[in-house]
Amino acid sequence: MRSLTADITILGNGPVAHSLALALGEIALKVLIVDTFPLQQVRPAHQDRTVALALGSRRLLSHLGVEMPLSGAAAIKTVQITQQGLTGRVRLEHQLLDAPEQRLGEVAGLNTLQTALALPLAQNPAVQQVAAGPLEALQWFPDRLQLDWPDLRVETALAVVADGGHGGLARLASLQRMGWDHNRHAIVATVTPREPLAGIAFEHFQESGPLAFLPFGQQQFSIVWSLRPGAASQVMDLHDGAFLEALNRQRPPQLPPLVAASPRSVYPLFFQRLWAQPGQRLALVGNAAQTLHPIAGQGYNLGLRDVITLAALLREAAAAGQDPGSRRLLEDYVRIRRRDRLETIAFTEAMNRLFSNPRFPLRVARAAALALLEQSTLGKRELAARLAGIRLPPGSVIPDLQRAPAHVR
Repeated sequence: MRSLTADITILGNGPVAHSLALALGEIALKVLIVDTFPLQQVRPAHQDRTVALALGSRRLLSHLGVEMPLSGAAAIKTVQITQQGLTGRVRLEHQLLDAPEQRLGEVAGLNTLQTALALPLAQNPAVQQVAAGPLEALQWFPDRLQLDWPDLRVETALAVVADGGHGGLARLASLQRMGWDHNRHAIVATVTPREPLAGIAFEHFQESGPLAFLPFGQQQFSIVWSLRPGAASQVMDLHDGAFLEALNRQRPPQLPPLVAASPRSVYPLFFQRLWAQPGQRLALVGNAAQTLHPIAGQGYNLGLRDVITLAALLREAAAAGQDPGSRRLLEDYVRIRRRDRLETIAFTEAMNRLFSNPRFPLRVARAAALALLEQSTLGKRELAARLAGIRLPPGSVIPDLQRAPAHVR
């Protein structure tokens, strides 16, 4: 069996894991990335999966050495919020933020983001990477953790779970969990409108849930269509022409007719939060800490703020010669991240539930609320700044990194 030691072991090999390794920078600690994806399983291509990068995340990635804007990424200059069957809409435009980037964010392919993160990471010889598959055993000692795989043993002061919760640690560590099934499946695809319409993202609420159109690539849109499981199965079985007909019947009226679609994929929608005890020498980031509804595209953005905060604390501890897995450090991390996490969770869950309620009085009230918000520049500015990740709750100020922008709060 191969044996390795590390000060910080990052479990995962996706954008959140790589973002953490970059945020740690040239830390005076040994960092190990362990890919927990099953070794014998074919890794999904993710050709149709996209990531919505809020403006605040875009700035953070730039300061971490990631080339921005990402190749092929599409700018989001306007977000339009509507609901099916009733008038009333809200348009959030980049001018509300007075930002030099002239955008609220951008949409990039998941593979594109992964490649962009891997390039600067490959230039850091202090970070070691191995593939081991799902974790099989875990033991605690006063000053370290022992992580075991069939052919690998790792002893580490801190394990950071950044694998979306799929690598086996949650079960082995008996992590606390809260969550529920949304009883919805999301259909994901790339579609092409008849006429180009650049820079606008649509969040169109239906009785079954939100239908999002995110600008993507060359005058296309990436869709996330929330449907009940039975309806999603029926839509997945349609041929391309029938699928486009069904989607065109549901699209927001301001979006031109859709004339082409890529192959579709589907995945279940659920919410969960996981907790580790401070004495367990475990830190949870991204989807391993909280899995959100995809409404408003907040998943990776929230996870990036997790890793920026954790990395800042770890850099401070390293500079002071302190234990990276100490109870105090992990308590500080959870405390700093608590309000941002809870507010983002509350926002996504409330929006999904509120706009999915089919009762007519609520539909009329929602239309009136949208119309009222549309007339409030201050309200739209606050909402746009929060969605763009440039205005965070007072208790969740991101600790300064050496290269972090001071205006991201």
